[in-house]
Amino acid sequence: MSAAGAPLRLGLVGFGGATARGHWPAIQALPKDVTLTAIARGDAKKLGDALSLTGCRRGYADWRELVADPDIDAVLIASPNALHADQAIAAMDAGKDVLCEKPPATTHDEARRMQAAAERTGRILQYGFLLRFAEETVRARRLVEDGTLGEVYHLRAWWLRRRGSPTFGSWFTTKALSGGGPLADLGSHLLDRALHLLGYPAVESVFAVTHARLRDTKVPSSLASGEKSGATGVNDVEDFAAAVFRLAGGKSLVLETSFAANLPERPFGTDLLGDRAGLRLRSGEDLRLFGEDAGAVTDSTIKLNDEKPANVALRRRQLAHFAECVRTRRSPGPLAATAAQGSALMQALEAAYRSAELGHEVRVGA
Repeated sequence: MSAAGAPLRLGLVGFGGATARGHWPAIQALPKDVTLTAIARGDAKKLGDALSLTGCRRGYADWRELVADPDIDAVLIASPNALHADQAIAAMDAGKDVLCEKPPATTHDEARRMQAAAERTGRILQYGFLLRFAEETVRARRLVEDGTLGEVYHLRAWWLRRRGSPTFGSWFTTKALSGGGPLADLGSHLLDRALHLLGYPAVESVFAVTHARLRDTKVPSSLASGEKSGATGVNDVEDFAAAVFRLAGGKSLVLETSFAANLPERPFGTDLLGDRAGLRLRSGEDLRLFGEDAGAVTDSTIKLNDEKPANVALRRRQLAHFAECVRTRRSPGPLAATAAQGSALMQALEAAYRSAELGHEVRVGA
């Protein structure tokens, strides 16, 4: 373990485009909190590129060597989803704390094994649900907790990309490696934020549908990492999903998400319906509060002043919070997505995919 007051010595497992644009700038912004000690990447050329970009001097072709490195305090896992469980469990068994990208895994069983390893080893395991660290989410949770909205009984969440598929043939579009398409990738963010805003009630049942109608689109992806027009390769995940979740306490959540849809682009957002007021969270916008007063409906705006670019700012906050938890061994509080919450979320997502396959509502845990 690093000496008292020294930066957390971090090992990175995986180094793709999202890490180069998000995790690495976040690490650079926290020189007193975190230092990048080693990187693991199976592709020799890409490992060399990552070492060159970061100036990190220690690289491993095998992630097992990184998690065994005694000079590393904690591991950030940014690899394909199907590898998360084995890598996180090995890291915790080696005495490392873990910050793992979302979704936690590809199955509920994998997430449960990760949770069991965290409990058995006493290591910290947190998941990379960035939206918890957005100012809009922090303020919204406060409004829920202080009763401004009354009892929140329904939520609606969305993240709709018109043409925003990750690279065809990459692990993102290969179900065996990703666990699914936009429901797993984007929907996991939406589901986690909705549950987080309500204090993480149990998901009781779900009815879901998935569609794969635009796999052959010739329009280039809007993502910087997306594939160009005419791309080939494996793409066996859905491009659209919708789900209705029944939550404990009679609450409900409707979720829609897409990699491709013939609708205008609709960046992520969440509506909360309470019996005193409603609240709208939209990416890059101020909060909107809808209520009534003296027999008339009222609309008001809650100004936000969050940092740009949001991707780097949120990753920096999350990494700083993780580093503080590791140093102090304190309870993470509501900001961190815990091992138990990751397991519950994967159980709900797994039930949603099963519902889509069976064509009827599925009870979670049945």
